[in-house]
Amino acid sequence: MDRQMTSPAPVGMIGLGLMGSALSARLIDAGIAVTGFDIDAGRCKALKAIGGGLAISALELAAQCRTIVIAVYSAEQIESLLAELERSEKLADTILICTTTCAPEEIVRIAKRADGAGLSLVEAPISGTSAQARDGSAMALIAGPPEAIAAVAALFDILCPQRVNVGKIGDASRTKLAINLILQNNRAALAEGIAFAEGLGLDPAVFLATARKSAAYSGVMDTKGDKMVKRDFTPQSHMSQTLKDTELILAEASRRNLFVPMTLTQATLLRTAIALEGPDSDSSAIIEAVRPSRSRPEDSK
Repeated sequence: MDRQMTSPAPVGMIGLGLMGSALSARLIDAGIAVTGFDIDAGRCKALKAIGGGLAISALELAAQCRTIVIAVYSAEQIESLLAELERSEKLADTILICTTTCAPEEIVRIAKRADGAGLSLVEAPISGTSAQARDGSAMALIAGPPEAIAAVAALFDILCPQRVNVGKIGDASRTKLAINLILQNNRAALAEGIAFAEGLGLDPAVFLATARKSAAYSGVMDTKGDKMVKRDFTPQSHMSQTLKDTELILAEASRRNLFVPMTLTQATLLRTAIALEGPDSDSSAIIEAVRPSRSRPEDSK
């Protein structure tokens, strides 16, 4: 089927949180009309303030948009959206781009349900923070029908210029979870290193600058290091989302009898940090679980 991205219809954005708002802003900056939907009135107001349009429901949005980006929290929310979209009579030639991180079996099930409703689904979880998505440095992991991917290639050039096609539906989620395992443990190691340096009496900002030049360098030092040092936990990614993804990793590891000891420890640290700083704090707040002035992980058990 021949799908073109030259339609005057706006791109739909379901979910206007950190990631959805960042992607919407990129589209609007590029002159692409965006129609958004979110149950949070404040998020809707923020989209309208930057020039986006609004739909009063996912069903109304589907009537206006042939390409819809989904940026919600969980697979369960996607299933609920599909239940609503299935009532539409205007789904022909509609492509869903799903940026939500799901368990592999969840996204496979969702793709089959979308196909049954006449929708094509492109799996596209994004590796990176909302700030990185906003500036175009995040990476999309793409999977799905080749013809659907080709049809939205021009849109991805705007949404996420850095992307990798990783194969069939489910492979993007598998890749994202494996990448997140490394990223999240790097973040926890950085937090522990900064807290350790502080405990040794070092200036944490000077230590971070030195670590960036050392063999221990990782990109997380650039995205989260300053936030840890300054205790600036304004969210670029919510800690609750990080824990959700960690639990997906642990569930997959359990299903396949894989040993992930560092991720088990990191999950404990995240739960402690959430108890201390709240679920909507930035993922860099994991450092508060290891700073000696705050509760230790074992204290939260």
